[in-house]
Amino acid sequence: MPVEMMKEIVRKLVSAHQKLYEIALKKKEAIKTGDAQLVGRLTLQEMPLIDEVRSLEDRRAEQVKRDLPFAADTPTFREWEAAAVSDAEQPEWHNLYLELANSVLVLKQANRLNQDLLRQSLQWVRLSMNLFQPPSQPANYGDPRSNQVSASTYSFRIDSRA
Repeated sequence: MPVEMMKEIVRKLVSAHQKLYEIALKKKEAIKTGDAQLVGRLTLQEMPLIDEVRSLEDRRAEQVKRDLPFAADTPTFREWEAAAVSDAEQPEWHNLYLELANSVLVLKQANRLNQDLLRQSLQWVRLSMNLFQPPSQPANYGDPRSNQVSASTYSFRIDSRA
């Protein structure tokens, strides 16, 4: 029976990761088009799924501890599989493990891409703001040892002796 409970938990984890991946794809398109409101709404949609993944992961860890009470540290999925799953079910569990690992990897890659896109967007915004609003202090023509800017940076008088 513990094997069946773990199978249910792992399948729910895979499903939650796939839903998060679908949201990540939508978020990527929203970032590309610059739709900040949609990105915000999608982020709000992610929150319950993230909570679900945390809850399922806690349930998985509790189940592993129940099945392997004498393990020194938190056992890995492989250790649990070796101890709790029969030899006949090993191929099915291996496939289930690969499916979970793949769903986590794909989601991680999508989130990393979205993070990079957001970082590049922020850099673009900063560059644009700097182009439209140049620094208020001139970059040259000042004494670098003093923090004061002269009252008149430019002189409008013409030196006739030159």
